[in-house]
Amino acid sequence: ARPPIPKMAAQQSHYDLFEQLELPQCECLNAAKDHTLRSALTPSDEGFLQSDADEELLISLRFMQAVRLSAIVVAGPAASAPSELRIFANPPAPLDFDSGRSNAPTQTLPLTPADVAREGRPVELRFVHFQTVRELTIFVPGNMGNEEETVIARLRLIGLPVEQTGAKRSEAEQAAASKADWLGSGIRGA
Repeated sequence: ARPPIPKMAAQQSHYDLFEQLELPQCECLNAAKDHTLRSALTPSDEGFLQSDADEELLISLRFMQAVRLSAIVVAGPAASAPSELRIFANPPAPLDFDSGRSNAPTQTLPLTPADVAREGRPVELRFVHFQTVRELTIFVPGNMGNEEETVIARLRLIGLPVEQTGAKRSEAEQAAASKADWLGSGIRGA
């Protein structure tokens, strides 16, 4: 079981957004066949994500609804944990390794050995840039020990789902609108 997320001063009600991920739409390029992204995302204590051909990883995550991200938690072994994350919120097109290296990220997050130790600790994001995130791409250019493979034991995204607000219709207005839609006469013709 995962330990609780330490509460950050400004974001008291933020939590792990694992349940908000659309897992079949999440993928990682250059992941080892036996050590996949799902292993790092799943709230169990088993498995980890490991790069395959070299130290780079390109992680694409999709949420079921828009979320507000406030922090990322990355855990891994000291020598092979990521040294930096290049984070792209809502990229206009799918990224590849070349664009992950060359495009300007929404935020670059340098990581320290203390950030990735044990279960990892939340590293705060510039919250203003992550208010309505539907897709997140994380490019990992290398690891702390310049090892051949990068290992991520845990990857957790901390934040909140975006609440959809707006004017609510009364039950009578909703019934009239629904009936009018079927009749093709709009709300006044119901």
